[in-house]
Amino acid sequence: MPYFYLIIILLLLACKGEKKIEKNTGEKIVAPAPKTEGKYVNSIRIISPEKNTLVSYNDLIELRFSVKEKFPVDSVQIFWEGKKIASLKDAISYSFRLPPGKTGKRTLKVIAFHPDNKKGVASVNIELKPDIAPQKYGYEIIKIYSHDPGAYTQGLVYQDNFMYESTGQYGESGIRKYDMKDGKILSVLNIDSKLFGEGITIYKDKIFQLTWTSGQGFIYDLKTFSLESTFRYNTQGWGITTLDDRLIMSDGSHKLYHIAPSTFGIIQETEVYDHNGPVKNLNELEYIDGLVWANVWMSDRIVMIDPESGEVKGEMDLADLLPVADRRQLDDSDDVLNGIAWNPEKKTVYLTGKRWPKLFELKIK
Repeated sequence: MPYFYLIIILLLLACKGEKKIEKNTGEKIVAPAPKTEGKYVNSIRIISPEKNTLVSYNDLIELRFSVKEKFPVDSVQIFWEGKKIASLKDAISYSFRLPPGKTGKRTLKVIAFHPDNKKGVASVNIELKPDIAPQKYGYEIIKIYSHDPGAYTQGLVYQDNFMYESTGQYGESGIRKYDMKDGKILSVLNIDSKLFGEGITIYKDKIFQLTWTSGQGFIYDLKTFSLESTFRYNTQGWGITTLDDRLIMSDGSHKLYHIAPSTFGIIQETEVYDHNGPVKNLNELEYIDGLVWANVWMSDRIVMIDPESGEVKGEMDLADLLPVADRRQLDDSDDVLNGIAWNPEKKTVYLTGKRWPKLFELKIK
């Protein structure tokens, strides 16, 4: 046998012993669809309460619903905020008292179970508010400090006998640090004239500053005032404060946003309500002994908010804080109360306003 043919035969025999490799055709393998828990049908409708009905803690709610005749009902389950509170047979209504909890939009859901593994679902959002008015607090003026009447105060933070202040208005915005012993300004940093400065807070060794409508914030070194980084957010910037390992921010609505300092991502939202309903225009913030204090913009009211539930636990009326003679020198359109700082050692609160000539140290009672 010629040598050439011998080589061919040996190669053919070797190929028979090899494992066959399938060619990749590029076709996708489709997994079988997961089994469903039942077929959803349009069978049920909630009649009452109506959408966005304003209700209070401990109100007796009568849930009423209807089911289409062509869908016989095996059973019905009622859910409040995702938790089952009742199972019904042969009933189209259910009454229960609203438990205290988080204020704001809460969800009531009904699931009707039908033969042949069918079910219908309906839900409605209602607004929950406290059933009692906030506690009213008074105050005693401990000391009055001079305050720059040119400072359009947006944020105020006290730490280690220094006051840090953020100012607003286009072309006037920035942050400053001054010594509370003598009022001497130690550091000033102005920001771009196209930006409108808003609230500030201190987290660890950094200052976080918001701006109003640009969606941009700044992080500075606390000691040097040097800019370290920036962050973004998708709403307006109004007030900001620090609660343990998170920041809490307001945007002029009735909401507080819990923020992760490292990413500025929203951890949770809290809707703020008192016994009358949502409390809007939440502005400068300060966390004090378990509650978030907030200026209600364009008013002399400060509210004290449970940061988890959103309930307004307390309030102060500061209409008489600034003497009448000083008020006459202000612009009524916006030179209002704004700026809250807490002295944890003395248990006192510092308050001022936009272009106010005075800063007040108060003992709350």
